[in-house]
Amino acid sequence: MEHLKENVRPYCFFNKSNLNAALENEWLISNAHGSYASSTVSGILTRKYHGLFVLAEQPPLNRNLFITKIEETLEKDGLEYLLYSNCWNDAATIIPNGNIYLDVFYLDENMPVWIYKCSDILIEKRIILHYNKNILAIKYSILNSDDASINLSCNLFGNNRNFHSLQKNNKIDLDITQTEDIIVLSNSIKQNFIKIRANFNSIELKNITYYNYFLKEENNRGFEALENHLLLGKLSFKLAKNNSAEILIACSNENIDTVSFESITNEIKLYNNIVVDLWKKEVKNSPDWVNQLILSSTFFIIKKYNVQKEYLYSILAGYHWFGDWGRDTMISLPGICLVTGRFNIAASILTNYSYYLNDGLLPNRFPDDSEIPDYNTVDASLWYFNAVFQYYKFTNNITLIEELYPVLKDIILWHIKGTKYNIKIDPADGLIYAGQEGSQLTWMDAKIGDYVVTPRIGKPIEINALWYNALCIIRQFSSILNKHDESFFSEYIKLTEDGFQKYWDEKLQYCSDVLTLDDQPDNSLRPNQILALSLEYSPLTIYQKRCILDNCGRLLLNYFGMKSLAKGSKNYYGKYLGNPFERDSAYHQGTVWGWLLGHYAIAYYKVTKNKSVAYGFLETMEKHINEAGIGFISEIFDADYPHAPRGCIAQAWSVGEFLFAWHYLSKY
Repeated sequence: MEHLKENVRPYCFFNKSNLNAALENEWLISNAHGSYASSTVSGILTRKYHGLFVLAEQPPLNRNLFITKIEETLEKDGLEYLLYSNCWNDAATIIPNGNIYLDVFYLDENMPVWIYKCSDILIEKRIILHYNKNILAIKYSILNSDDASINLSCNLFGNNRNFHSLQKNNKIDLDITQTEDIIVLSNSIKQNFIKIRANFNSIELKNITYYNYFLKEENNRGFEALENHLLLGKLSFKLAKNNSAEILIACSNENIDTVSFESITNEIKLYNNIVVDLWKKEVKNSPDWVNQLILSSTFFIIKKYNVQKEYLYSILAGYHWFGDWGRDTMISLPGICLVTGRFNIAASILTNYSYYLNDGLLPNRFPDDSEIPDYNTVDASLWYFNAVFQYYKFTNNITLIEELYPVLKDIILWHIKGTKYNIKIDPADGLIYAGQEGSQLTWMDAKIGDYVVTPRIGKPIEINALWYNALCIIRQFSSILNKHDESFFSEYIKLTEDGFQKYWDEKLQYCSDVLTLDDQPDNSLRPNQILALSLEYSPLTIYQKRCILDNCGRLLLNYFGMKSLAKGSKNYYGKYLGNPFERDSAYHQGTVWGWLLGHYAIAYYKVTKNKSVAYGFLETMEKHINEAGIGFISEIFDADYPHAPRGCIAQAWSVGEFLFAWHYLSKY
């Protein structure tokens, strides 16, 4: 332990006392293109999404696995130490188990670091990914020995497949060639598309398929779990205390002649320092584990070409498998971009999405296999109002608000007139009605074939909380910009405010989740009503807010978020387990969602003005960021004890809403 640097953070730290966690917990680094590197701390592949170089060829989509992993062997005085681990055929067969040599794992800022102890030798491994370029760097260093007879061999494994698929072929379409210290990869479609540079002493090119790597998490998720990888070659290095081994892996269009591990590290650390310093300037006495989430937030920000062929920003919804989604982006933006001082990026995202407006709707998601986005969402355009409003509150930039005002007004008018998916205002009560048979338009959007698990056709409560909030926001913007539309919006605000009382159930002391056909209430207790308390503008009375806060707190609040359905309800699931059908059935039927924790904390403070208790809700997350995706917040958690993390290991809106809530509480 004495060899660790002073800035090692204990909340992202593993040593001999908790190395069993190395078999389960995962690290991840990514860049602005959506490319990433990720695996378990132990190096055992447990997901088809794991890989050392997963390249987004159509940023942030069309992600493909090209470099799987590196298997290291240290040799000294005739003794070999195998530092890697693999799981074969089933979960029980781990050969070799290099974990026995792993002394420490930690995050240095957001860089994963391993220290192995082999007899009296300490060897350190670091991995970093350039933020703006598809260049990955790995560095191996001896920490405590001047012995020049230490050899390190690195077996380089590759693949050639989409990251959603598995490699079952005996012959993998991947070739490797060498010119001096540069190695290039080719396949039958593209020549020299990956290049590798290393300061090796020798290299042996290989082309050997290794069969039946067992992927435990894929098996747990009900998917096929065996696949093959290709041994590309063996790199050999001579190590000493002042002689490190470096490997650079890059896309063929990147210049790696003048790039080094050190230059990438310096650039990223400079950026990290700027982001953290901006946060600390705004939020006093922020604990280190919260600062870690600030660092992690960077990994969700990506760049992409939009419909105008401009290179603008977006937010990737979650790792490993999500792309950028409209709803997720707008919910995440205040916490990912605004509280971290990235105002220009926030403006870019808001501008970018305005180009995709279609009949008053923003895209739900951008599919991997299509340039045409899906628009099956009722709330993305309403969350857009909140994101624009928060941008204005943080920046006072009226210029962007002036530019976006026609976009915002267009959204309102389309909702009044009626748009796709039967989304329209009910002129009788001012509430938004949405949905038709076979559609899933709210964030509770699980669908299995033609079966919609939570259809919520009618007037969902959070949609109308967002609608009321949007009307109040645009009325305020109209006044600021002298647009003279205030009286028009005020009519709908009053109508919606009165109509919102239809949700209230005096006997149950909380709101209905949906007003279904003919305004029949669905009284399932769900967390959606909490948004009517946490958003800037609320149509509820203080009495109603207190009742909702109490019931949702007692029956839905969890250490890491809010249950999507109260325990004891029909179709409640306490665990998110099994095959895709079983998991999708549980997705919004009890499963805890991390992004809602921030909303509950803000709602609690708004109603009670008790800041210490509100902070307490957020502080329960400290334990979690040292599990699952290390340094991140997961997408979901089991509703029942022990509330295991599930779904994506790193979810943008989970991190974003947490940071926004923490910042919000620090300012009031």
